[in-house]
Amino acid sequence: MPARPFTAAEISSLESLLLARRRFRDRMLLVAGANVGYRITELLTWTVGQVLTREGEVAREVTVTRALLKGGSGVHKRSVRCRRVVLNERARGAIRDYLASLDHVPLPDEYLFRSREGGNRPIDRAHAHRILKGLCHACGIDATRISTHSLRKTFVRSVYDASGHDLIRTQRIVGHSSPEITSHYLESTQSELDELVMGLGAPSAVTSIPAMAFSA
Repeated sequence: MPARPFTAAEISSLESLLLARRRFRDRMLLVAGANVGYRITELLTWTVGQVLTREGEVAREVTVTRALLKGGSGVHKRSVRCRRVVLNERARGAIRDYLASLDHVPLPDEYLFRSREGGNRPIDRAHAHRILKGLCHACGIDATRISTHSLRKTFVRSVYDASGHDLIRTQRIVGHSSPEITSHYLESTQSELDELVMGLGAPSAVTSIPAMAFSA
């Protein structure tokens, strides 16, 4: 089954748990993944030097080179360009809190999502998947369709809603090659569809016929 996006309530619940347990790296994974839109394999390539300015402040944008993007090292790599995304305050705040929690000053080439197994290497996709699944179980959230791709789908849904359901702008922001691909990320429940149809029959001021008074 395809992954589903997180709801706003689920994100809030997961983040609260991570803050309570002082798991700042995993909170950064959750918040950045849901607010930036990079695929998980692209997100995990970030280094400290990519997210900090020369002054030591969290940057307002991050660029991932073509070779690290999906399809960027394959036979069609010439059609893939490096991808720049802006970091909103939610993502920047999570990065800032994580870096402040470290007991050392990280070097620029240190991976941001660094594994605790030793050496300068990031956690892998399977590890990130286990983190999200475990968090969902701890919070009582149905994890049946939760995967690392749920973070990107959450971002797509958030952008789509914030844009006033503008599919073209959403497609361009998330970096899809066509709006059709973006549409596959947008799920609708049957209750939402039913509510939309029922709303078409609701009385309105435009269609109502005002009462008329006649004089003798």
